[in-house]
Amino acid sequence: MWEKQVGERVYQLRMERNLNRAEFGELVGLSEQYVEKIEQGKHVISAAAICKICEKVGASADFIIRGIVDPAYMISTFYGLSREQAKVTLDIAMKVIDFLNTPNGNHALLQETLRQHQAVVGIDTQ
Repeated sequence: MWEKQVGERVYQLRMERNLNRAEFGELVGLSEQYVEKIEQGKHVISAAAICKICEKVGASADFIIRGIVDPAYMISTFYGLSREQAKVTLDIAMKVIDFLNTPNGNHALLQETLRQHQAVVGIDTQ
Protein backbone atom coordinates (compact mmCIF):
# COMPACT_ATOMS: atom_id res chain seq x y z
CA MET A 1 0.00 0.00 0.00
CA TRP A 2 2.81 2.44 0.93
CA GLU A 3 4.56 1.79 -2.38
CA LYS A 4 1.41 2.66 -4.33
CA GLN A 5 1.00 6.02 -2.55
CA VAL A 6 4.65 6.91 -3.12
CA GLY A 7 4.29 5.89 -6.76
CA GLU A 8 1.27 8.14 -7.16
CA ARG A 9 3.21 11.10 -5.78
CA VAL A 10 6.19 10.43 -8.07
CA TYR A 11 3.72 10.23 -10.97
CA GLN A 12 2.22 13.55 -9.85
CA LEU A 13 5.65 15.19 -9.81
CA ARG A 14 6.35 13.88 -13.30
CA MET A 15 2.99 15.07 -14.65
CA GLU A 16 3.44 18.54 -13.09
CA ARG A 17 6.60 18.86 -15.15
CA ASN A 18 4.93 17.47 -18.28
CA LEU A 19 7.57 14.77 -18.74
CA ASN A 20 7.28 11.23 -20.00
CA ARG A 21 8.95 8.48 -17.98
CA ALA A 22 12.11 8.49 -20.08
CA GLU A 23 12.52 12.27 -19.72
CA PHE A 24 11.81 12.17 -16.00
CA GLY A 25 14.22 9.27 -15.54
CA GLU A 26 16.95 11.11 -17.41
CA LEU A 27 16.35 14.27 -15.39
CA VAL A 28 16.60 12.51 -12.03
CA GLY A 29 19.19 9.90 -13.00
CA LEU A 30 16.95 6.82 -12.91
CA SER A 31 16.04 4.36 -15.63
CA GLU A 32 12.66 4.62 -17.31
CA GLN A 33 11.87 1.09 -16.12
CA TYR A 34 12.69 1.96 -12.51
CA VAL A 35 10.46 5.05 -12.67
CA GLU A 36 7.65 2.92 -14.12
CA LYS A 37 7.94 0.31 -11.33
CA ILE A 38 7.94 3.05 -8.67
CA GLU A 39 4.91 4.78 -10.17
CA GLN A 40 3.01 1.52 -10.40
CA GLY A 41 3.82 0.65 -6.78
CA LYS A 42 5.69 -2.48 -7.88
CA HIS A 43 9.01 -1.46 -6.39
CA VAL A 44 10.00 0.04 -3.07
CA ILE A 45 11.73 3.32 -3.83
CA SER A 46 15.25 3.61 -2.46
CA ALA A 47 16.47 6.45 -0.29
CA ALA A 48 18.96 7.30 -3.03
CA ALA A 49 16.14 7.60 -5.60
CA ILE A 50 14.17 9.85 -3.25
CA CYS A 51 17.22 12.08 -2.83
CA LYS A 52 17.78 12.26 -6.60
CA ILE A 53 14.16 13.22 -7.23
CA CYS A 54 14.19 15.84 -4.47
CA GLU A 55 17.40 17.38 -5.75
CA LYS A 56 16.44 17.48 -9.42
CA VAL A 57 12.74 18.43 -9.32
CA GLY A 58 12.57 20.49 -6.13
CA ALA A 59 10.29 18.10 -4.28
CA SER A 60 10.56 17.40 -0.57
CA ALA A 61 11.12 13.93 0.85
CA ASP A 62 8.15 14.59 3.15
CA PHE A 63 5.95 14.94 0.08
CA ILE A 64 7.26 11.82 -1.67
CA ILE A 65 7.17 9.60 1.41
CA ARG A 66 4.24 10.95 3.42
CA GLY A 67 2.39 13.30 1.09
CA ILE A 68 3.05 16.28 3.33
CA VAL A 69 3.44 19.63 1.63
CA ASP A 70 5.61 22.08 3.56
CA PRO A 71 4.55 25.65 2.66
CA ALA A 72 8.02 27.04 3.39
CA TYR A 73 9.56 24.45 1.08
CA MET A 74 7.10 25.34 -1.67
CA ILE A 75 7.85 29.05 -1.30
CA SER A 76 11.60 28.45 -1.37
CA THR A 77 11.29 26.25 -4.47
CA PHE A 78 9.01 28.56 -6.45
CA TYR A 79 10.71 31.85 -5.56
CA GLY A 80 14.33 30.76 -5.30
CA LEU A 81 14.63 31.68 -1.61
CA SER A 82 16.63 29.86 1.00
CA ARG A 83 14.62 27.70 3.42
CA GLU A 84 15.20 30.29 6.15
CA GLN A 85 14.02 33.16 3.95
CA ALA A 86 10.94 31.16 2.96
CA LYS A 87 10.09 30.42 6.60
CA VAL A 88 10.45 34.09 7.48
CA THR A 89 8.35 35.12 4.47
CA LEU A 90 5.63 32.69 5.53
CA ASP A 91 5.82 33.93 9.12
CA ILE A 92 5.47 37.55 7.96
CA ALA A 93 2.50 36.62 5.80
CA MET A 94 0.81 34.93 8.76
CA LYS A 95 1.46 38.00 10.94
CA VAL A 96 -0.05 40.24 8.25
CA ILE A 97 -3.12 37.99 8.16
CA ASP A 98 -3.36 38.24 11.98
CA PHE A 99 -2.98 42.00 11.68
CA LEU A 100 -5.73 42.25 9.07
CA ASN A 101 -8.02 40.07 11.18
CA THR A 102 -7.60 42.28 14.25
CA PRO A 103 -10.60 44.63 14.54
CA ASN A 104 -8.48 47.72 15.28
CA GLY A 105 -5.37 46.54 13.46
CA ASN A 106 -2.15 46.29 15.37
CA HIS A 107 0.55 48.52 13.95
CA ALA A 108 2.94 47.65 16.79
CA LEU A 109 2.64 43.91 16.03
CA LEU A 110 3.42 44.49 12.37
CA GLN A 111 6.39 46.77 13.12
CA GLU A 112 7.86 44.31 15.63
CA THR A 113 7.48 41.40 13.21
CA LEU A 114 9.24 43.32 10.46
CA ARG A 115 12.06 44.30 12.83
CA GLN A 116 12.52 40.66 13.93
CA HIS A 117 12.89 39.46 10.37
CA GLN A 118 14.81 42.38 8.89
CA ALA A 119 18.18 40.64 8.93
CA VAL A 120 16.92 37.48 7.29
CA VAL A 121 14.96 38.99 4.41
CA GLY A 122 17.26 41.97 3.99
CA ILE A 123 14.73 44.81 4.03
CA ASP A 124 14.82 48.15 5.81
CA THR A 125 11.79 48.64 8.05
CA GLN A 126 12.53 52.26 8.92
